[in-house]
Amino acid sequence: MLRLGLAGLGHETITFWPGLTGLEDFERTAHYGDEVVEAARGTNTSMGGFIDVCEAEGVKMRPVCNAFGGVTATVSDRVFEHYTGVMRRGFSGLTGELDGVLLELHGAMVTESLQDTETHIVREVRRALGYDVPIMAALDLHGNISPALLDEADAIFGYHCSPHTDRAETGKRAARAMLATIGGELKPKAALSKPGVVVPSVFSATGVPPGRDIISRLRAWERHPGVVDVSAFFGFAWADVHQIGMSMVAITDDDPELAKRIAEDLAQYAWGRREALTGGDSLHSVKDGVALAVKRAREASKPVIILDHADRTNDTTFVLRELIRQGAKNSALPLLWDPGAAEACAEAGVGADVDLSVGASTGWRDGGPVRLVGRVLYAGPGGYIGTGPMTRGQRIDLGTTAIVDAGGVWVQLVSLRAGQFGGALIDEDPITQFGFDPRGFDIIVTKSKTHFRAVYEKVGEEIVIVDAPGQCPADTTVFEYRNVPEGVYPITRKKGGS
Repeated sequence: MLRLGLAGLGHETITFWPGLTGLEDFERTAHYGDEVVEAARGTNTSMGGFIDVCEAEGVKMRPVCNAFGGVTATVSDRVFEHYTGVMRRGFSGLTGELDGVLLELHGAMVTESLQDTETHIVREVRRALGYDVPIMAALDLHGNISPALLDEADAIFGYHCSPHTDRAETGKRAARAMLATIGGELKPKAALSKPGVVVPSVFSATGVPPGRDIISRLRAWERHPGVVDVSAFFGFAWADVHQIGMSMVAITDDDPELAKRIAEDLAQYAWGRREALTGGDSLHSVKDGVALAVKRAREASKPVIILDHADRTNDTTFVLRELIRQGAKNSALPLLWDPGAAEACAEAGVGADVDLSVGASTGWRDGGPVRLVGRVLYAGPGGYIGTGPMTRGQRIDLGTTAIVDAGGVWVQLVSLRAGQFGGALIDEDPITQFGFDPRGFDIIVTKSKTHFRAVYEKVGEEIVIVDAPGQCPADTTVFEYRNVPEGVYPITRKKGGS
């Protein structure tokens, strides 16, 4: 019987965010040993995909740990040391027993000391097992991938979709390649090419151009004889690291030249579309975007969706303030993170009139608190099992949750930024699980980037994108990059950077 080791560690790091993300942020949802399998089985995660293939093929799984810390500030070194220590000890105890290792990583994790964290994670596993045991990893489409990762991993596999509806399928791709490699049917040869383009996440949707065009070209290459897998990593724009930006990865069956040709072709193709990948005329100011949504909603048969894509903390108040100022009736703003306000509503109780100061709990590019006067419609626990295409089967915990009707603006206040995607509105659950119908609103605000599209392109009539001055605006010139190589488009590296 084949035996595969399983482990995961991930984070999407905004290096400009003040402070550190600590071990407690990972431990809240971390799993160890057999509970890794129990928690991930049947979920739309890469780990869930690993498990599906292993169980279907009768593979013995040896899970060690799995932890994801969200989308926040630079990760403390203690986090890296803790989880890689768990991996080293766990896999060292299985020396001689494992036929391979599958890792669920992200690709954009940055610690106090490490820019290219994923390469170091795999290197730590190699310290335990050596280089004779194949290691393969599944990663997020938004990873900033270093060529050095392919010196440590035999193959890497990235999501093809943003929204990430194919996370489990990505895990399956990796697991199938692993089994073929162990069985001697495959000799994976990988190549990576970086076009030198940094893509703000709002422009990385793969269901619309230009992202759709890149994935179509990728799919065409995957049909070429001898090709095992192709990935287009769009990167993560708000990490000041040397390996920032898009990466094209091709894996072939013992044909390194073909892999190189494919990766370079896709990189050249992306470079030719660099302007569309980094900007466009689809962005509105907060004032103009809200006004446009209000106007469109008067005649729309379905809700108008406002995309406040720059908010990574789910507590910026730019759009909420403007909705109130413009009197946008029958509007919904789900998942605003404010534990204090949520608890105040819970103490007041359903039906109570409240006068609150909400939002801007982070204190960094958040717009400052907004006065919210209204009536409590719901106050209580915010836990449920996800039903959306990206959260299927996963336990979601929003903590103490309250819903307030503030003069026609429906605001949901939560205590936890739940789930791997930071708690942004990516499906209907945050509304329907509390007894409301998203289709009953005229305007709905989401602070997702692309993931909401899997559901809200159908629920909504139109999408209005506002570029508020949040933590991750489309305009990257507001930050000073010091580690980005010269010539990476459109970043202007600060002089004197290293």
